[in-house]
Amino acid sequence: MNKNKVLKNRIILFIITVGMALTLGTFFVYSSLKAMEYTFSSVQIDKMFQKHIFTILLSSFLGFIAFVLSRFITKSKHFMNLLFIFFTMLLVLVLTQTPINGTKRWITLLGIQIQPSEFIKLFLPLYLSWYYYKIKEKKSNFTFGIIIPLFIIFLEVALIFLEPDLSASILIFILSILTIYVNGVKNIHFYLTIALIIIVGIFIITNTDFLQGYQKSRLEKFSNKEENYQLQQSLDAITNGGLFGSGTFIGEEKYTVPYSYSDFIIAVIGEEWGKIGIIMVITLYFLISRELILISHYIKNSAARNFMVIFAFWIFFQSFINIGVSVGMLPTTGVTLPLMSYGNSSLLITIVSIGYIMGMIYYEIIEEQPIDEIKNEKKVENTDEV
Repeated sequence: MNKNKVLKNRIILFIITVGMALTLGTFFVYSSLKAMEYTFSSVQIDKMFQKHIFTILLSSFLGFIAFVLSRFITKSKHFMNLLFIFFTMLLVLVLTQTPINGTKRWITLLGIQIQPSEFIKLFLPLYLSWYYYKIKEKKSNFTFGIIIPLFIIFLEVALIFLEPDLSASILIFILSILTIYVNGVKNIHFYLTIALIIIVGIFIITNTDFLQGYQKSRLEKFSNKEENYQLQQSLDAITNGGLFGSGTFIGEEKYTVPYSYSDFIIAVIGEEWGKIGIIMVITLYFLISRELILISHYIKNSAARNFMVIFAFWIFFQSFINIGVSVGMLPTTGVTLPLMSYGNSSLLITIVSIGYIMGMIYYEIIEEQPIDEIKNEKKVENTDEV
């Protein structure tokens, strides 16, 4: 098959799978919010769903802006640095807010709660990819290739850890370290750094008491699953759904699942669509990640290409964590299901990132290749005629 057709099919499949995930997520958020009638009033539920729809519309608008600006973002001299300063200031600002459930993770702007750490999950890999794109040959230098990026990473992770948000800190740290690796620093520098981080990490874990009370409680509940109320309710809902599910907007166990609209939305999916539905969701995320990685090979801009790889890894890894928590494979973390859970900040940064990615696909592939492809196709046709 012609390479151009293969690429076109991959782009179409990527768009379709993202659209399916977002559409299905909207239905499941609506159903899970309706199931929270014992926790929220009908007025609150309606407002929350309206806010979810508004977030999708706002995110789509901002995603379109990211699409248009994508060709200039990584080539600009100061724009990315200004964004980095802005997001860092948000992380500092959030530490001054009134605690909610014992943590300082949210800022309210225009009546909408935003969680800056969700923005950092995807912005930091993009910023690091842009940084490496700018320094180019200096990547082999230990200071430029490792020390400076690590300083940036530890600054952001430390601010998030102070909220406290251990799961987000770990996830962002993993994504950032992976970003360093895919950007092609010297292997010896990278592996020595990883070894040192592991040694320091083991020392801190074994010699300090850095875990918060609620974090210890989550680990204890994970080791003793029978006392984990959230997990038991989630498992009951999934079990009640059986193989094929109870049906869309149908099911009784989901009414007792805490935070079913965000952290445990997979329990709603499992009860309404059964285990087949959960497998379908996993397949969607696998296809999104797979197609994105394969498409990234056609991108010449290293900053965009490497960010696409990290985004693909993040979307599958975070979905794995969310599903793993809901079925008892992992301790409770508070990580949402990408594109499907209720969560303004996570949904916004995900859709905006997809807008940026689609912009790079358009400007780096679709807009660049047609002339060459047409010439090649004409040559092939002429050869066939002869």
